[in-house]
Order: sequence, then structure tokens, then C-alpha cells
Amino acid sequence: MRHRRHQAEHATVAVLLDVDGAVSPFASTASDRAQWPADSWRSFVLDGIYVIEWSAALVDRLRAIAETPGVAMRWCTTWGRRAPAVLGPAIGLGADWPALDDAGGAFAVSPGWWKAQRAREALEDFAAVVWIDDFIDGWQEARDEFDEPGPRWWETDRLLMISPDSARGLEPRHLDTVDLLIANAVAT
Repeated sequence: MRHRRHQAEHATVAVLLDVDGAVSPFASTASDRAQWPADSWRSFVLDGIYVIEWSAALVDRLRAIAETPGVAMRWCTTWGRRAPAVLGPAIGLGADWPALDDAGGAFAVSPGWWKAQRAREALEDFAAVVWIDDFIDGWQEARDEFDEPGPRWWETDRLLMISPDSARGLEPRHLDTVDLLIANAVAT
């Protein structure tokens, strides 16, 4: 599902958000969770086998971002429609956010990674884009290795790419950077 200009006309900044490794860190230790208050961590078991873990403090920060005038939140995750349908109600955030379609695209570090394509499309529709995914660094490394020299669509001040450590997920410092980009983009 692509959200073109007519659907984004009231928003200035799109935030494309991954789940695993960003909102929900992969199997992590207590030290990996230290960036958020210990008593803020929650979890639920999906389909009887998959543990989803998140910080309520992180969700509160994401909620504040989502409620900022001019911001359009989007799930950009392999969860697809399960993000708003299952995760959103469980964490109390994002049940009404659209889930961007993978459109049969390539995964992770491939040059044709579908999430990179959605970020590129969002740049056509919004003044600024925040793209959060724990595989962005790996994708950039692959692009650096295999691409021809020349301009790259992702090298723009209009795009903030955040690639959190998969074991730690998003940290307050990442969201501070997001807040700053949004403030600057909405002010112009």
C-alpha cells in the first residue's frame, strides 16, 4: 500500500517504523534494556512461541512523536498488516497506522530492499522522512560494496536513517534526534 501525496497533504514528516530490533529488541540482556526504566518493560507471547518485548517508556515517546502535528506514522515491517492489527493493540500504539506493503520486494541487505523502496517513495511525498530499521546499516554497507559511484538518493538532509542495535532497539538518544528533525521540518 503506497501512500501518495494526496494522502500525505497534511503531514510534513513521515516516520517509517520497523518492529523487530527497533520497537521490540531481539533476545536481550538486562544491560541491553538499561536505556529505558527497568519497570517499563512489557512482553506478550505471539502465536504461543514468539516473545514480543518493549518498553512502555519507548511507546510513550513514540506516541508523543505520533501526536506531533505534521507527522504521519507508518509501519514499515515484515509484520505487514499484523503490526496495526496485533502489535498496535498489544502495546497501545499504532493500531491506526497504515502498514506499508512489501510488494514482493527483496529483503534486508539486498540493493532492491522493499523497505528502502518505501523510504525512497516517502521522500517523494513528504518534506522529510525518518526511517527506523535495525538493518539499515547492513543495507548501506551492501550498497557501498556493490553500487557504482555517484549520487545516492538516501544521502539527503531530508532523510534521517536510524539503525538501532538489534539487541537494544530504539534508545532515547535516537528519539531525541527524531524530535529535532521533526521540529526543524515542521518549522520550515
